[in-house]
Amino acid sequence: MKQKQSSLYPNVIIGGAPKCGTSSLFFWLGAHPDVCASKVKETYFLGDRENKHNTAANIHKDGLEAYQKFFGHSQGEKIRLEATPVYIYHKLPLKVLPTLPEMPKMIFILREPSDRLYSHWRFNRYRMNNTNITFEDYLAYKNVPQGWADYLDQSHYIRHIQLYIDAIGKENILVYQFEQIKKDKVAFMKQVAVDLGIAPEFYDSFDFFHRNQTVAVKNSKLHRLGLKIEPLVPQWLQEKIIPVYLKMNSSKLPKPSQQELKLKHKAKEQFVKSNRHLADTFENVDLDLWN
Repeated sequence: MKQKQSSLYPNVIIGGAPKCGTSSLFFWLGAHPDVCASKVKETYFLGDRENKHNTAANIHKDGLEAYQKFFGHSQGEKIRLEATPVYIYHKLPLKVLPTLPEMPKMIFILREPSDRLYSHWRFNRYRMNNTNITFEDYLAYKNVPQGWADYLDQSHYIRHIQLYIDAIGKENILVYQFEQIKKDKVAFMKQVAVDLGIAPEFYDSFDFFHRNQTVAVKNSKLHRLGLKIEPLVPQWLQEKIIPVYLKMNSSKLPKPSQQELKLKHKAKEQFVKSNRHLADTFENVDLDLWN
């Protein structure tokens, strides 16, 4: 029988990168009997500043001990998991994580950079409806909404992961590729399970449910309301509701234009050097998946 633990800090954190399959990985891992997933997927608890995502609880106003509240339902599972994909770009986790009673494993799942950029643009353009800039302007970083992060720099993954290597050690970092999921979900999750020391055979007959796919949203206000409610709904119920909701409030995305595809292909060139650095640092990174 599992026993409650005295320390309830996360010991595995999916720290990035956005639009790379982090939602799917979180829910697939969270279904494993040896994993206690945080009550809220993206806690933002260690975010560099207090923001709209973490006003309920964050280290700035509540102190580090409050981090454990997200795992109050733990019954002694081997892994306590949370996923805040933007941590890859934040500085505060670099200072805080080494002070935890147990150094957590950081998982970074990455996507071919130009493909991630295109997905990020389409996500904001069609799902969030918060911009109408062209993909060409997006890649040139022109006319982007005020306050947007430098997403071009953010796609040079190794620049940001290197800071984590320096802070918590390479031995505490796991790097995977989104394309591995597309190639073989079962093999991918079994490898993750092996790396985390939990039973991989759980995924032999697992019913995978794709999360957070980009669709064209019809009513953006309704969608934002849904995003607020989602953390309050149990996972099993989400899996029944989400497909119905998407049928009601989404439509097919427009097909990529030839111009967009040309721009995406051209964008690959600027990441060749940093991709090679990433592969030299983590030998399991297969650049053939990104060609």
